[in-house]
Amino acid sequence: MRCRWLKEMLWVPIAGLIVCQNVGAESMVGTDKIVKEARETIEATKDYTDQQKTAFQRKAQEELAALQQQIAALRGKVADASASTRAELQKSLNELEKKKDGVREQLDELKHTTDKKWQDVQDGMNSALHELKQSYQKLLSRIP
Repeated sequence: MRCRWLKEMLWVPIAGLIVCQNVGAESMVGTDKIVKEARETIEATKDYTDQQKTAFQRKAQEELAALQQQIAALRGKVADASASTRAELQKSLNELEKKKDGVREQLDELKHTTDKKWQDVQDGMNSALHELKQSYQKLLSRIP
């Protein structure tokens, strides 16, 4: 009788240990699955960010190229302006060129930006492009 009682007492902890091991194994499988899904989500987010960054760079380059052509056309108009207004217009044109160069530098910086800083650089780039366009329109309106 004593032996049976001893066997039963030992059986309960052993059965519990087996159940705990199985639960632990299931949790590891669940944890591995969560880690894998998290990595996949991170990769998908990174890929999406890279696509957005590339699309933005392409759009900004196109806008800058168009503005460069428009500025070149303005140069010709400034050269044809009367002597009295030419000096003032040339000064504004030089300022416009400086802004264009600043936008070009920001575009170059955007190419080397990490994903974490990309949003900040994008915001700055949008502001600089907007300011350049406004300056162009302002100068254009002053040319006779």
